[in-house]
Amino acid sequence: MLSAQSPELFSNNWYISKMVIGGQTTTSPIMQVSIGSSAFTGSGTAYNFQSRYYNSAGSTITFSPTTDSFTRQGGGCTLAIYNGTNAAAAQAYDQKNCDFYFNSGPAAVFNYQIVTSGILKTLIITHSSTGDQIFYNNSGFLGTGENILKKPLSIYPNPAKDILNIEGIHEGSTVKIYDLSGKKVLEAYSEGINVKIDISRLNKGVYIVNSKNIPAQKFIKE
Repeated sequence: MLSAQSPELFSNNWYISKMVIGGQTTTSPIMQVSIGSSAFTGSGTAYNFQSRYYNSAGSTITFSPTTDSFTRQGGGCTLAIYNGTNAAAAQAYDQKNCDFYFNSGPAAVFNYQIVTSGILKTLIITHSSTGDQIFYNNSGFLGTGENILKKPLSIYPNPAKDILNIEGIHEGSTVKIYDLSGKKVLEAYSEGINVKIDISRLNKGVYIVNSKNIPAQKFIKE
């Protein structure tokens, strides 16, 4: 038997947004390539979880029938080397992803929780022994590769410092901006198909633009 939350684990692709290791929080560094999607696969008693950033930490796992947790049985990490923008930070982040799952050896137990906030689902995986955590956002919020190819919005400049221009909105729509925790930080109403949003008060980082019936998209506040 799977625990009650397991169907949501399998029905979403997940994207690493931050790690809390040893009490220190690190958000996913921006790369020149997209963050890989993490996913649970399998059926019956044979399950796998691939936790991806640039490289992948793959684990064979067993779900608990009584708690929202799984036990890692084995697996390994890929070893590709990323040498693009933020290479040092990205490589260190990759290593943290691998160490999180494999430093404690086989039979390590990981608790999981799915939190919903607006349009965002956040998967939180916690190492039961250390309390370290990795946070993942669902693909429905961030937009899949297919959605990115079909995106109807034009957002510029990106990165943006003071003003964010958005073109291609449905007339009379509300545009909302979220941070990566799912908290709404700005909202604007568009009388036409274009809107300018003052983002000067936002902290530096990655944000999500969302409007009704349009795939959510990321932009960087510099």
